[in-house]
Amino acid sequence: MTYSFAPAVRDRVGLLIGLAGSTGSGKTLSALKIARGLAGGDDAKVAFIDTEGGRGKHYAPAPGEKPSETVFGFQHCDLRPPFTPETYREAIEAADTAGFEVIVIDSFSHVWDGDGGLQDMHDRLVDEAVEKARAAAQEKGWRFDEGTSRDKASIGAWKDPKTRHKRLVSRLLQCRAHLVICMRADEKMRMETVEEEGRNGKTFKKTIIVQPKDMPLAERWVPIVEKRFPYELTTSLLLTPTNPGVPVPIKLQEQHRAAVPLERWIDEGVGRALATWAKGGAAPAAAQTGRQSKGRERLYADARDAADRGIIALNDFRRALDERAEAALAPILEELSRRAADFDLSDDRFPGDHSETA
Repeated sequence: MTYSFAPAVRDRVGLLIGLAGSTGSGKTLSALKIARGLAGGDDAKVAFIDTEGGRGKHYAPAPGEKPSETVFGFQHCDLRPPFTPETYREAIEAADTAGFEVIVIDSFSHVWDGDGGLQDMHDRLVDEAVEKARAAAQEKGWRFDEGTSRDKASIGAWKDPKTRHKRLVSRLLQCRAHLVICMRADEKMRMETVEEEGRNGKTFKKTIIVQPKDMPLAERWVPIVEKRFPYELTTSLLLTPTNPGVPVPIKLQEQHRAAVPLERWIDEGVGRALATWAKGGAAPAAAQTGRQSKGRERLYADARDAADRGIIALNDFRRALDERAEAALAPILEELSRRAADFDLSDDRFPGDHSETA
């Protein structure tokens, strides 16, 4: 086989954009806005693969209605179970072959935990392995422990589903069209022990389940997909129900940051800016008002001041921020972590213990 090399030119790069979030976080609307921007404003160039029972049509025009800011004239495909990797692959190949410039998938989570998805495939293989082991034990008169048998079978049962999933991801990476992929997300919960005073005046302890509000947003929410999938994409963003449509970066590389403003709702401009970059241009920086710019400068200055007092001070500062301010810190988080770590390493006291002594 002969291999040839030519100068690399960024002239038509396919983009894979992921949007993760729970119900009410604005995933579908944000995906359609990005898709319209990627398609240069022409909704007819957008294919919509819908696994949510036709919910994507909530944003389609009624008979006689024209597309608008929140109404989109895309081409719709209703994808039904079983949600195997092959089902997704066939639908994506059909849209790509048809020549659509943008393909929206809503949602990709069904290939993981939907009817016939990877979890179902794994569970079926485990059940088959357990029944086979049970039959063998009965035949030979051995003691059979179903729990132990399931544990042993579980690891090996992931081989086939994950191999099929890898083939699907490989097909996504080869797509000529841009892909906008929606993913459901679950919020992490944790158990905490709290003390309460009873009617008799005595204090007792009880365990409660709470939201981990002290964690950064991108760590509080878990996309319902294979754990590495969001990092296979060009860009992955989290949307939350408390601030719908405003992105929090999961993966956002330096060359794309100018195209994705983190302090406001996603709009068509995000898609247009990313499309410009994909065609070889520079991603246009999002416009900021003077007030926004000054507010961000003040936030950054306060964050750097906290980081210069160590890890604990930085974490305390971030816990006091609202979601929008936390998201706005994303471009300098690496710098803040580095500054805080450098301070802790240079201090003679225990790392993070920077309280003033009397």
